[in-house]
Amino acid sequence: MPRFVLALLAGGILAVTGQGMQILVRNPLADPYTMGTASGASLGINLALMGWLPASLVSYFLIPVWAFAGALGSSFIVLALVSGKRRTDNGSFLLIGVSVSMLANSILSLITFWSARQNEVRHLLFWTFGNLDKASWDTVLPIGILSMIGFCFMLFGKQAWNLLLLGDEKATSLGLNVFVIKRVLLVLCAFLTACVVSLAGPIGFVGLVVPYWTRKLVPVSDREFLPLTFLAGAAFLSACDLLSRILFLPYGLPIGLVTSLVGVPFFLYLLRETSRKSSF
Repeated sequence: MPRFVLALLAGGILAVTGQGMQILVRNPLADPYTMGTASGASLGINLALMGWLPASLVSYFLIPVWAFAGALGSSFIVLALVSGKRRTDNGSFLLIGVSVSMLANSILSLITFWSARQNEVRHLLFWTFGNLDKASWDTVLPIGILSMIGFCFMLFGKQAWNLLLLGDEKATSLGLNVFVIKRVLLVLCAFLTACVVSLAGPIGFVGLVVPYWTRKLVPVSDREFLPLTFLAGAAFLSACDLLSRILFLPYGLPIGLVTSLVGVPFFLYLLRETSRKSSF
């Protein structure tokens, strides 16, 4: 049951976070992984657990803190690289996010290579592929509460997020401080991503696949849009977890590999579609 609850929670939060990222840059290719927040969270955890930080600052209960620090650090790097522009180009937001994600993954690869000499690769792989094997009530409940608090903030700011879809100029003319709102949304997405990564590792492409199909069913401006996105993400990741355990007996596959098998072809499809259209 804890594993099932974790699958529901992680899938729902990742889908909502992906939706927030796509609204932020008005691009369906954006999600916590292409924007670098998930890779940053995973890097923060690995730096803590592999002895790169003082032992007094590392404990099991501080894993979510280091995940959030890594995700927030990646977000601030993205913000710093675009801070010279008051009206940030949405395409540059996405490209910079992908670059930061690649940088974090490169550092993770370096840590993995170094740790191979210390027989710690198996421990590192959990934070590379994503997995639900560490689910327990002791870990799921506190992180679940934090995630639901973040989700409530997403619901509370829904009207402001929707105005971002009008474009920076129109949103500003309606009285919205676009510069501040974009940064608030990015930090909130970093927090939600860190909650998931601290429990299940970086599970990719949920925030890419689910929001696309949710928008096909319900308009973004609809009141039920974000709750439906959460439920769709929960159902999607639960189904992927079930398939990974049934089709690859006796141990199953890491859930991150399963979602990647679904998400990579879909990412290529979206890449082809967005090359034909300039808007979100």
